[in-house]
Amino acid sequence: MISEIKEGTTKILVPKQPTKSVFYNPKMELCRDIDIAGVAAFVSSLPNSSRLRYIDALAGSGVRGVRVAKEVGLSVAINDRSTPAYELIKRNITLNELEESAKAYNEDANVLLLQNRYDLVDVDPFGSPVPFLDAACRSVKKLLLLTATDTAPLCGAHSGGLRKYDAKPLNTEYHTEMATRILLGRVTRDLCKFDKAVQPLLSYSKAHFIRIIAKVERGAKKADASMNRLGFIAHCFSCGTRFAFSCSDMREMRIEKNCEACDAKIRIAGPLYIGAIKEKWFCERVHEELCKREMGKKKEAGKIVETCINELDIPFYYEHHAICKALKVQPPSIAALIDALRSSVFSASRTHFSNTAFKTDASMEEIKGIYINLTLSD
Repeated sequence: MISEIKEGTTKILVPKQPTKSVFYNPKMELCRDIDIAGVAAFVSSLPNSSRLRYIDALAGSGVRGVRVAKEVGLSVAINDRSTPAYELIKRNITLNELEESAKAYNEDANVLLLQNRYDLVDVDPFGSPVPFLDAACRSVKKLLLLTATDTAPLCGAHSGGLRKYDAKPLNTEYHTEMATRILLGRVTRDLCKFDKAVQPLLSYSKAHFIRIIAKVERGAKKADASMNRLGFIAHCFSCGTRFAFSCSDMREMRIEKNCEACDAKIRIAGPLYIGAIKEKWFCERVHEELCKREMGKKKEAGKIVETCINELDIPFYYEHHAICKALKVQPPSIAALIDALRSSVFSASRTHFSNTAFKTDASMEEIKGIYINLTLSD
């Protein structure tokens, strides 16, 4: 049974009950709203944007690709290997009168990506994007949009991170950011094989998925520069001390096996992306697009992007309540803590990765001292 729904300003036919052959996930409307704003923000800065070609390579019902064609106005290829999904995509194209700008395909995603070059490549699989990553990196010319829903191996909750992503994760309290950065590290290495460089514009995690919107640039020198943004995170599970270091630093410096703060064993995660995972100017444009468009998840999407605008470019965060529990102190407000950190000449911000976390360039020992001072002053 098929029913008609509306996302943004687009009408979509979807199955009333999910099937193996036709997939529509209403929980991803938030992601699709941010995508529409993100694609619109990106193409608005480019000349001849109407000539750009976008592909939704694993489309399911076709909702994302149809929305890009209707709400952004791009030339769109919408593909799914399932024949019933392909037939539904064609109906959704017709329903929105997009026959001139959108075309449905019934192909293997890897084959289609290897045979064609697209300006914007969107890969939103069920599970890991790794099986499609090589073809996507070969095909993409300007913008790569990528989803991962296999968060457990990326976060280090169970094995598989090293096998799938060529990186070792650690199951820390900032595991969602670690997962995002491990995924970005894999994307960086795969793009470099084709002398392409990744420039993350907006990377975020919500509930069960990680989403990356990244600019792609050609050139061996740019690719080499992007590789220099790969590194590792050292973490002490005893006292919570953590720090990042680049791959080049690893060759030049000796990483101590034990923590300088408590002498417990240090563990290493990576390689992963330790550079900035968003661009402030882009996030501001995305927020502007969200504000002016009709969208079902506008408020929630706007909150995520607004937090990203002001989020520090530090490759980990600190969980507020975990530190308070370790110190056995009553939790102050996070706002008060951030003010205290800034008053002590440190940088500090909230993070979209967790509502109960913060980022700062202060060390763990300095953070603990500020917590104790705040508790004593109450």
